Amino acid sequence: MRPYIHRPIAVLAAGVISLVAPFASADPSSESEIQLEPKSLGFVETVDALVESGLEAQGLERNPPVSDPIFVRRIYLDIAGRIPTHEELQRFLNSDRKDKRSALIDELLNSEGYVSSFYNYWADVLRIKSRGRRLVMVSYQDWIKESLRENTPYDEFVKEMITSEGYVWDDPAVGYYLRDAGMPLDNMSNTAQVFLGTRMQCAQCHDHPFDKWTQKEYYHMAAYTFGLQAQLPYGKVPIAEDFQKIQRALFQKSLKEGYTKAEARKMSQPSNSQRRVVRDLTTPMTAQAAEMDRELRLPDDYQYKNGKPKQKIAPKTPFGDEAAIGKNDDAREVYADWLVSAENPRFAKVIANRLWKKAMGVGLIEPVDNLTDDTEASNPELMAYLETVMIETGFDMKQYLRVLFNSRTYQSEVSPNAPEPDETYYFQGPVLRRMTAEQMWDSLLTLAVVDLDERVGIESGMRNARTAEQQMKDRVDRLDNLDSVTVYGLVKHLTNLENRFIEYEKQYRQNLANASDDKERAEIRKDYRQERAKKNQAIEILLAKVNGEETSEMTEAFYAMDSGGMSGGFSSKTSSETEAYRASRKDPRWRGMSANMVRASEVVSPAPAGHFLRQFGQSDREIIENSTTEASITQALRLLNGEALGWLMRSNSALNQSIGKVGAGRKKLDVVFESFFARPPTPKERELIGSQMRQYGSGKGYKQLLAALINTQEFRFIQ
Repeated sequence: MRPYIHRPIAVLAAGVISLVAPFASADPSSESEIQLEPKSLGFVETVDALVESGLEAQGLERNPPVSDPIFVRRIYLDIAGRIPTHEELQRFLNSDRKDKRSALIDELLNSEGYVSSFYNYWADVLRIKSRGRRLVMVSYQDWIKESLRENTPYDEFVKEMITSEGYVWDDPAVGYYLRDAGMPLDNMSNTAQVFLGTRMQCAQCHDHPFDKWTQKEYYHMAAYTFGLQAQLPYGKVPIAEDFQKIQRALFQKSLKEGYTKAEARKMSQPSNSQRRVVRDLTTPMTAQAAEMDRELRLPDDYQYKNGKPKQKIAPKTPFGDEAAIGKNDDAREVYADWLVSAENPRFAKVIANRLWKKAMGVGLIEPVDNLTDDTEASNPELMAYLETVMIETGFDMKQYLRVLFNSRTYQSEVSPNAPEPDETYYFQGPVLRRMTAEQMWDSLLTLAVVDLDERVGIESGMRNARTAEQQMKDRVDRLDNLDSVTVYGLVKHLTNLENRFIEYEKQYRQNLANASDDKERAEIRKDYRQERAKKNQAIEILLAKVNGEETSEMTEAFYAMDSGGMSGGFSSKTSSETEAYRASRKDPRWRGMSANMVRASEVVSPAPAGHFLRQFGQSDREIIENSTTEASITQALRLLNGEALGWLMRSNSALNQSIGKVGAGRKKLDVVFESFFARPPTPKERELIGSQMRQYGSGKGYKQLLAALINTQEFRFIQ
């Protein structure tokens, strides 16, 4: 990649007006003195010394120190995931503190911006999805954010995921297993790749062709967690198992009454409608991970001499210390302890390298998740030391990042050209990077929305997902309070409702087939969704009544659906997100703004197809770290014709609010450029923009200016 770091920016108007100002240059005199506690200062100094030593060995020099304006924009993007507001920029630039850079790093690491930004990072790594098959996992997303907010040590964070089980609303970390429901072997592959930097996938089917892993070693590793079944089959849900016992008892009762086996079987066999009722009732109860009495065995076609087909496999680690399981030990606990141990030769190395790449743009080891015994870092001494820092800080990710961001290495000018895959980079400074989709979206919203970080819990996709998860929890709680005989009676009662709905479905399909156009089909589908929701709500009301709950509010909501008052269901509780949404609608700061104008971390994961985030490279969450920052024509068209320009032109946009606080036109232009680039316009830019305004008028000229700035390389890259 060869970005245009020293090429002119362009203003898009009736024609294209080229501006000659390059990216803002560094000012060595602005470098701040770092004042840290002795231990942290020692870490920083050693990191820089090891980088310097590596550079000297290659005959290279460190890049010049970065200026305050470039630093503040970079550090906001790297920690908070967005550009600074104009007020935040000025507060930093006008500060006379000698340690203001270090102080800002601390402030940002303790901000909600850090939570939002690093959640986006882990969502990409862990392939976070808000919904799965028969699953909703919003609590898992919340847990990741809370872990970042509370600064849970990384080893504890990982261990909580590995040892989790149950429902996601009770043990949110279990979302890690539910994400790979039905794929326990793939889950082990993902664990090894993410946390140990080891790609063992090939060994699932045969000995690894390019690494030392054998297929048997793969199965030994997978055996630690194979007993946990993520998402239960319908037949394994306790109520469903009890129903089977009831049916067997009815069969025996019929035989005693003189019926033949065929007659008794027919009498005890549930109808299709009953099966559907049981399935619908118990679906939320399948949304859990539970230990099962099952053993992992080699495949039927296993062909190596070190094992036999269908041979039972015991848990065993492929490298490092042995993780033997005692008689009273929990296999996953033993496995988790081994995985996150400081003595594990790959655990600390991988996270130290991952976060180094997050800060500098390139890892000391590339790729970050494909280590082999022959892998060597570009600076082995530095890599070894960073592992030590990670361990000595107790796997404190914030403290580790604090060291990196305070280093002279990070606070150097960027290298304009990222290394090619076969090139070694020695860290003269960070590499120039294009904003991620999330950084681009959040930065545009920073220009558009005042107090952006306060807009949480209001995006429609996440609100719907949260409501759905709460409904699942309510269903499970209500069923858990009832004995199986009572539930069986309810099933028979609900079968009549199901029969009527099956007849309705037949008519629905016929109406859909006979529809004359897309508009009519859309109306038919809308009616169907509403009828299906009403059926589900009727079931919930009945369950609530049997549980002795007050149901008048639920019943009122049920009838409100006929007039369009409901679209997807209700919970027995008013969620905090619903309250937040209502409050946001009334807040004068956000008058007229869509509830979907929220940070990327607040958007359902992954964002819907066609969303800005997806067009700019957000991962589809199918593959580990599947996002991209590659540019495209679609992105350029979206910036020219999409929603962003309209956001910025609003009178209550954050940008226009900042402009309104200054007087003269010259200062207003300063605010615009400082908001976008953290620098004022050059004399040449002032001249060209003045000409533009005179030709097209202030209104149209201002809109053309914003369109130009959004599309500049200077805005879209992190210097």
